[in-house]
Amino acid sequence: MTQLKQKTFTTQKEVFIESDSVFVKVKNIREDIEYKIKFEELGFDTVKKRVKTANIPFYIFLLFDLLYVVLIIISVLGNEPFKHQLFWLFALLFFSIMTIAAYYNRNKDVIYLTGGQKVLELLATKPDSNTVNAFIEDIHNTMRLHFKNKFSRFDPDTPYEFRLNQLKWLKEIKALTDEEYSELINNTKTDKIIGFQRPALDD
Repeated sequence: MTQLKQKTFTTQKEVFIESDSVFVKVKNIREDIEYKIKFEELGFDTVKKRVKTANIPFYIFLLFDLLYVVLIIISVLGNEPFKHQLFWLFALLFFSIMTIAAYYNRNKDVIYLTGGQKVLELLATKPDSNTVNAFIEDIHNTMRLHFKNKFSRFDPDTPYEFRLNQLKWLKEIKALTDEEYSELINNTKTDKIIGFQRPALDD
């Protein structure tokens, strides 16, 4: 089972590729979530987006850092009690940590796998862009194999035109190679081949 792990300052996500779906586990400071997305619900479209929601907190924390630096200087120059200086120092340390966390999360590159009823969100650079791109390709290849196994077989009473259109769709999503597509199309011209039966022609 192919797996992708993505970690941020507050969240950990694990995505597993199964034979007919992707299974997702998300843990953060608020909740633990597990859910599954069937391949039929996902689609082959990808959308890339840069989220800048952490920019405002970053600049706010940076202002607090500057403020506490000034307060420490004033406290030292004014010969204030050491406990006051220690308080400002710990406050500066706390907001410095928050500033660093906000800085590394201020521009979040996200890839959305979509095209169906549901969307799978992945971070574009966690752990790195090459790993994420390879994982997405694994998802799409597994989807193609699943669709090929599921939709290239037909019941004997399946309409002839429906079979042809379904094979065309499988070729469009690259679930069938050109050779496989040509072979299956040729098979539709004969009777009793993997369930195909061409409709009788009118005299």
